[in-house]
Amino acid sequence: MDTFMTVRSYGRNCREANRLARESLLECEDLISTTKENSLIYMLNEEPEKGVKTGVEICGLVDFSIKMAERTYGALNPVLFPVTRAWGFTSGNFRIPDEQEIEELLKLVDYRNIKIEPAEDSAEKAEFRISMKAGMMMDLGAVGKGFAGDRVLKMLSLAGIESAIIDLGGNIQVLGNKPDGSPWTVGVKNPWGGEPVCGIKVSDCAVVTSGGYERFFEGEDGRRYIHIFDGRTGCPVENDLVAVTAVCASGLYADSLSTALFVMGSEKAVSFWRENRDFDFVIIKKDAAVLYTAGLKGKIFFTAGTPAAVCVE
Repeated sequence: MDTFMTVRSYGRNCREANRLARESLLECEDLISTTKENSLIYMLNEEPEKGVKTGVEICGLVDFSIKMAERTYGALNPVLFPVTRAWGFTSGNFRIPDEQEIEELLKLVDYRNIKIEPAEDSAEKAEFRISMKAGMMMDLGAVGKGFAGDRVLKMLSLAGIESAIIDLGGNIQVLGNKPDGSPWTVGVKNPWGGEPVCGIKVSDCAVVTSGGYERFFEGEDGRRYIHIFDGRTGCPVENDLVAVTAVCASGLYADSLSTALFVMGSEKAVSFWRENRDFDFVIIKKDAAVLYTAGLKGKIFFTAGTPAAVCVE
């Protein structure tokens, strides 16, 4: 997943549990990596029309991504890989495609052209075939770490672990409380450096942040281009946000939300929360203003240097 990952668990079986967690993370990489040859997603992207055969777990992940794309009106899009690749974010060879190239690429990012069907040539009843139109390419990067985190916490729980914290490149998920019985405290990073903007006390929860302040490049035009893309324009997002942190029980849901809300911008993100209210968020705007949802009252505390935060009701 191209990032540092840590798993810390507490209990009698923690050494064995951590070993199983490592194996699970490596297996996720083998399944959904876009760059690792012979991964399921790599093979799908090689022959999208033929598709790939998979079981319930990955079928469910792709189906979730499609449903979130529909629910967020495309703010989350699992088939943006042709676009992000063209801009160089997959290779590090950054460039700015011209308008004609972007227009052609946008024909390949319609998530409604993903098909999930029962695998007719399968001896197993619980196998499906995922396929897409020619030229399309899938990238589950916006949900992959959340999916992996949920998988790991479930494995740790089954191994008898009651207290654990995992950090998958900034995706923080916790199992239970700390060993002393108190909630975990997860900090929200300050995009401009220094002390965290705030801390959130959580138990059995995911705290996932998306922001444009770490992965970006500066073009010859002097503008900064971040790694989070708007599928409607085929370009990096440009709005009033610097970072979005989503807080909820599911790592998969939090991962997808942090990206989608960032793409939406603050006004639409707040409207989306008011329509759903099954998660919480902390939004940091470019003017350093901070918004947080009412569900975090009593759980969130701000550091001394943080400007006055506004609670969204």
